[in-house]
Amino acid sequence: AVVSTQSGHYGRDLTEIGNIFEQWSQGFIFSEDEPAALVQHKGGPCSVIAPVQAYILKYYLFEWEGAQFSSMDADTALTHALFYILSAIPGPTVCATVTPSPNAPVPSSIHFHTSLSLQIVPEAELKQTLRTIVPLWKEPYGVLCFLYSAVLSRSCDFIVSDMLGGDETLIDRTFGHGNQSLLNLMITGVATSNVFDHTKDLSGLRLVGVERETDIGFLSILEACRYLKVGKFLKSPNYPIWILGSESHLTVLFTKERSLCTKDNSEFERARAVFDQFDVEGNGFAPSTDLPEILQNLGMFSEPEYVAIMSEQLDPDGTGIILFSAFLAEFFPGALEERTFEGVFPLHHYNGLPQSNTDRKVVFREGSASVAVEYSHAMEAGSAPTSMLRVLRTKWPTIEVDWKSEPSII
Repeated sequence: AVVSTQSGHYGRDLTEIGNIFEQWSQGFIFSEDEPAALVQHKGGPCSVIAPVQAYILKYYLFEWEGAQFSSMDADTALTHALFYILSAIPGPTVCATVTPSPNAPVPSSIHFHTSLSLQIVPEAELKQTLRTIVPLWKEPYGVLCFLYSAVLSRSCDFIVSDMLGGDETLIDRTFGHGNQSLLNLMITGVATSNVFDHTKDLSGLRLVGVERETDIGFLSILEACRYLKVGKFLKSPNYPIWILGSESHLTVLFTKERSLCTKDNSEFERARAVFDQFDVEGNGFAPSTDLPEILQNLGMFSEPEYVAIMSEQLDPDGTGIILFSAFLAEFFPGALEERTFEGVFPLHHYNGLPQSNTDRKVVFREGSASVAVEYSHAMEAGSAPTSMLRVLRTKWPTIEVDWKSEPSII
């Protein structure tokens, strides 16, 4: 199982993995400047570190009741985070450890794989076992050990099945970044490669998405680029904590505002979901010729004479397109006011890479977010002025954030 896992992880033989193994050879280490923040040394392991950080925040924000967060509290939070992730993976839990050797070179793939120890842990004993293992997982191979624990708990066969076979690997062969399947394994317990809700049938091809609500959410820059569409399960998690995906890195956004987690079934969301089916390029407009079908899909009046009048009203210059903002104002006036949340709330952002923070200090960056009730075409996610806003507007189309200090990048 370990041999097949090695191949599945890295997509290459051990003799070829080189720098990728080095990228992943680190422990779960907390920042000296932020006691609840994990530090990521190199690019690559964010697909493990970011979800673990997200679950640390779940414990820190909503379960911990102390006055001052200490290093002991950090270890407790880390234990809870690892427990959350492993206990959500179906099947017997496997814990992998490597006992540090003062004489062994670090990092050494040979030492790691020849020293790897595996144990199956009963569910009732998992949290206590993790308390004894966490000190080992803070050592240089800790992240790798936890990665192997998650993969072996799911089993290689099931992971291949989750990813629908093929030659996909959990870690990119060239750059060493974890892919969406690995992130989904950490968030949902299943290594599916998709982010939409439930299962879809594409011309006979069964595509498996996320099948249930999640505690931790996910938002992606790729949705702003219209490469994918994140489903409601990941977009509206049970806790106001989201992993943010850029083109090559994962960071974490969070707040204590639980009202943001209320499921949004507003008229705005219904209208947006239908309109997006015809806005194929994600530019905030749809062809005016599609107006009849848009109205039909929304269960609205769509007689030809009425549609002709509305088309002329929505497209008075005859450009052949209908802006979503104009469509919303005409057919759903006041829809934004009906949304679950609007107003101002504190928002925090975490990036574990020191080099991605302006002062190289891994801390939680604080901002003040505002969600307006007035929507305009300029607020489309794809046209937002920063990468951060592009991602956030896939969830909150009218959000603006005023950061108290220079924010870390996503």
